[in-house]
Amino acid sequence: MIYGGVIMNINTGSLKATNFNFLLKNLYSKNRNAARSITRGNIKDDVLVTADSDALKKISKSLRDLEYTTENGESIYNNVKAFVETYNNLITSSKDSSSYEISHSMKLIKNLTKDNREELEKIGITIAASGKLELKKETLAQCSPKKVGSIFSEDSDFTKKLKFYAGKIYKTSNYLNITSQEDIDTDIKDSGTNTSSFINTLV
Repeated sequence: MIYGGVIMNINTGSLKATNFNFLLKNLYSKNRNAARSITRGNIKDDVLVTADSDALKKISKSLRDLEYTTENGESIYNNVKAFVETYNNLITSSKDSSSYEISHSMKLIKNLTKDNREELEKIGITIAASGKLELKKETLAQCSPKKVGSIFSEDSDFTKKLKFYAGKIYKTSNYLNITSQEDIDTDIKDSGTNTSSFINTLV
């Protein structure tokens, strides 16, 4: 892993929003609507949990694979910002989950984050009372790549465990969603009605 010792010194006002949005869309490649706050409200929480956990797993891997150099400052900044957003999305979508596996894995994620509170605060990430993360963008922008890499790089247990827990949530929620859809399809077949007629009875 390559590290830089000087500050990134990023002017957050000059960053291109398109670069961050492109990254976020890639993280939510399986469900692009889940990446936009304006469309998330139209998606069921069970489906959002699948999308959010997949996105958190992907960003954890991306952070581990980054080169933490001054020249790569904008990419580091956008990846950390995307981490905070996907993390917070999963906190919201999973809060009412009835699945023990999902709730337990979320508890492990929250405990893991609390255990790394001090290191996260050094780069501008704090934990709110709600459990969500808050990012002080100017603090992050003035950090050295080495300091950011110490918590997120491939040498970090934080992103290793985070990727693992997010992956467990994704597998569980994806299985539950598939099973639920199969139950609906079976009910449709048994009822002898077409799909649209059956769905209308559920609305």
